[in-house]
Amino acid sequence: MDDQSAIIDIHAGKQAGATYLYNKYSGKLLGTFKNLGLSTENAEDILQETFIRFINRVKKDTSLDNIMAYLFTIGKNECYRFFLINKRFSENEEFTSSSEDIVVNIPSNINIEKEIEFLDCLSTELARFEKSEKNANKCLEILTLVAEAWSLQEIAVKINKKYGATREFLSQCRKKLKSYINHCFDKKL
Repeated sequence: MDDQSAIIDIHAGKQAGATYLYNKYSGKLLGTFKNLGLSTENAEDILQETFIRFINRVKKDTSLDNIMAYLFTIGKNECYRFFLINKRFSENEEFTSSSEDIVVNIPSNINIEKEIEFLDCLSTELARFEKSEKNANKCLEILTLVAEAWSLQEIAVKINKKYGATREFLSQCRKKLKSYINHCFDKKL
């Protein structure tokens, strides 16, 4: 199955496409949410809500060009909504021991606006990368596996390439993607 057949599967009301896309993209999204200072539990809740919104969208319309960018955009909006709700809650409520568990403790060194700007930039550039580069989907797949801590040997087996060819392909993918997203990291500074 590939991304487009997964979209068709979801649109037809089947589960296999949703499972495929979840397995492919959830690790990267979850890591991004945790980097914003969210607890594992809150990040998983946002991930679940992201996929629910994504699936509901796909059931109505299958004309998505860049699934990863769309998921990042939904996830970014869910994170922003989460932080706004918790900020209002913490400013307006007296806490009981049970309500304290709901509020996320954002580390003081994290600037949420800059993180959201960074995610916007990243999703835009990923969409541009996917439209412009040959083998972009394969590059994003291998880079996702690296981000999920797969060894190069495991990746070579998964994509059915020799170790040396996999290493070279990964190097080329990193160089290509870097030229697209490098300026996004300036937004975090």
